[in-house]
Amino acid sequence: MQSGILPAPALVVAGVAAGVAGAIFIDAYLIVVLVFALHSTSVTALYDYVASGAIGQAAYANPNAPYLGVALHVAVSLTWAIGYAYVAARTPQVLQRPLLSGVAFGFVVMVAMQLVEVAAGIYRVPTTLSLGNDFVAHTVFFGIPVAYIVTRRLAPASARA
Repeated sequence: MQSGILPAPALVVAGVAAGVAGAIFIDAYLIVVLVFALHSTSVTALYDYVASGAIGQAAYANPNAPYLGVALHVAVSLTWAIGYAYVAARTPQVLQRPLLSGVAFGFVVMVAMQLVEVAAGIYRVPTTLSLGNDFVAHTVFFGIPVAYIVTRRLAPASARA
């Protein structure tokens, strides 16, 4: 093994741990804000929307669509987090600055997911409030937790002390 290059299983384990945590944190935040605080949606409708990216308008009439939405959201979160772990393992500055890296990563994820929504035909022009909410969700409740978990799992023990 070359110096500084981690084996793929370590990256995958770090990414999966971070992706699961990130998915839980961002979903918990969105449910608290959108469902309970703003009363702008329901949990079912939130996941119907996610599923609609894959199956279109049929998601809103399919009682199983929320399960697909949850599965898709977790899969996407895992993919992003494994990708972050890959970049972090090869870029020491990313591991050294998890707060800054997490905010930047969360912003990249937010913009990319907006582009996915456009491509899927489900994009809704955001209001200032929804854009701010998306920014907080993706940076504070996804990007930062992913960055800290990946850093914790990949950084040498001496660097974490």
